[in-house]
Amino acid sequence: MVGALLCATTLALSAWAVSSDREQPLHIQAGEGNYDSASGVFVLTGSVQVDQGTLRVRAATVTLSNGDDGELEHIVAEGTAEQPATFEQRLNADEPPVSARARRIDYAIREQRIELNGSAFLAQSDREFSGEVIFWDIEKGRVDAHSDEPGGVKLKWQPAPKQSTR
Repeated sequence: MVGALLCATTLALSAWAVSSDREQPLHIQAGEGNYDSASGVFVLTGSVQVDQGTLRVRAATVTLSNGDDGELEHIVAEGTAEQPATFEQRLNADEPPVSARARRIDYAIREQRIELNGSAFLAQSDREFSGEVIFWDIEKGRVDAHSDEPGGVKLKWQPAPKQSTR
């Protein structure tokens, strides 16, 4: 693996999404959509926008899957190299949202895990990760980034401002 690098960390990306998000209505806009009530799967295409509370997903194609209880449990967003899928969600009400982009974003909501594939990027406030693939375990606050590309994985971490001692 040329330029492969693994980056595992427990930075500030270690919180649950704003709990009220799941209680908010799901708003969807797309060119077209198909719903299979037997499987609970909704496939949307054509400049798809999905919003629920602070959750925002944008992609060319989005597949939504409901659990047996009817709750949204899985989102797969697919974009292209030119127009990647994007994800944004506020983890805590008093912090800026986390943002991500990749050609494919796979969000297992109940497990609180996100997999970003294809020119993946993940950022929250002063931390940014990029690589070909990023696995983010939201509950554990763990980010694993992988890349076989030249330059490997990149991490940008802005140090906290120093407090003056007067």
